[in-house]
Amino acid sequence: MSTPEQNAQQIAANTQAITGLNTAINFLVTEFIRPNAQQHQQSLERLERIESIVEAIAQRLEATVTQQQANARQIAQNVEEITQYRQLLEETRQLVAQNASNIAQSNARHDQEMAQIRAAQERNDQQIERLGTEVQALAEASRTQLAAIISNGRRIDRLEQQAS
Repeated sequence: MSTPEQNAQQIAANTQAITGLNTAINFLVTEFIRPNAQQHQQSLERLERIESIVEAIAQRLEATVTQQQANARQIAQNVEEITQYRQLLEETRQLVAQNASNIAQSNARHDQEMAQIRAAQERNDQQIERLGTEVQALAEASRTQLAAIISNGRRIDRLEQQAS
């Protein structure tokens, strides 16, 4: 694909070639058109060939200009698409950065919550252990009191039997 600069250089070269051909045509016209009819006829034929060459060059130049215009439109479209792509790429980079930040924050919160859960679990374990010790102490005290009550009940029974 040609760039606009290359196309401009080609146009300049074609224009220079056309100018050279015009100069050559003028030279041929002045040098070869003579009063002699045969020479005049030959000059006309040469002139026709030169004109057909110039016409071919003009057609090529026109095709080149048309191609340059198509290239310029394509370049403009490509630039627009690249710009849109870059914008999307930048938006994607921002989203990725934001996601990374959100993940880091979430991980930090998770770690903090896990530390709090572990601390609460440790406190609960200590409380359960303390309560277990208290329950055992209460059970022992209850057994002791129950044994004393049973012992007192037996004494009361004996006393009643002795009293009766």
